[in-house]
Amino acid sequence: MNVVMDSRGAMEICSEIRMKRMEMMELANAYGMGHEYTLRQSERLDKLINEYLILQHHSSVEVRNKRENMVVIVQEPFDDDVAL
Repeated sequence: MNVVMDSRGAMEICSEIRMKRMEMMELANAYGMGHEYTLRQSERLDKLINEYLILQHHSSVEVRNKRENMVVIVQEPFDDDVAL
């Protein structure tokens, strides 16, 4: 994890996500959904959302580890052959 992400809080990232989403919608209205400007803004928004999700994941794991003395969470792979 890089230093920039460590210094940014979830609230700051959420605020930036809202701003970038509004900017993207304005670009889409002005230039269209497939225009390079809109797509670049969409990529920036995706990066921010990923940053937020990573921060949230690490925060929840840290809290869980402190509370339960190092819990290991293992996700089993999905079995596509299971009938519902």
